Amino acid sequence: MNLAPIIADLIDRSEDLIPADTDRIAARTLVLEELLLEYPDLDAHQRSQIVLSVVAQLIADDRFGWEFCGDISADDTALVDAD
Repeated sequence: MNLAPIIADLIDRSEDLIPADTDRIAARTLVLEELLLEYPDLDAHQRSQIVLSVVAQLIADDRFGWEFCGDISADDTALVDAD
């Protein structure tokens, strides 16, 4: 089955499906829910491919902005105590 039309459809409708302040994890969930409603005959592998593709495109389009994870100074070994 050609998944490209489904992926394109979801990307085109992403502004309606995914609110502006949604993070990546919530966006994946929303895309998956839409797939289950609109395309119930897809198997788990196909759904996974579609969700990954849609979210990857949204990331490439900078839909989620910057998400901070971790300690920004964790790799900086030159930190000095300010005493």
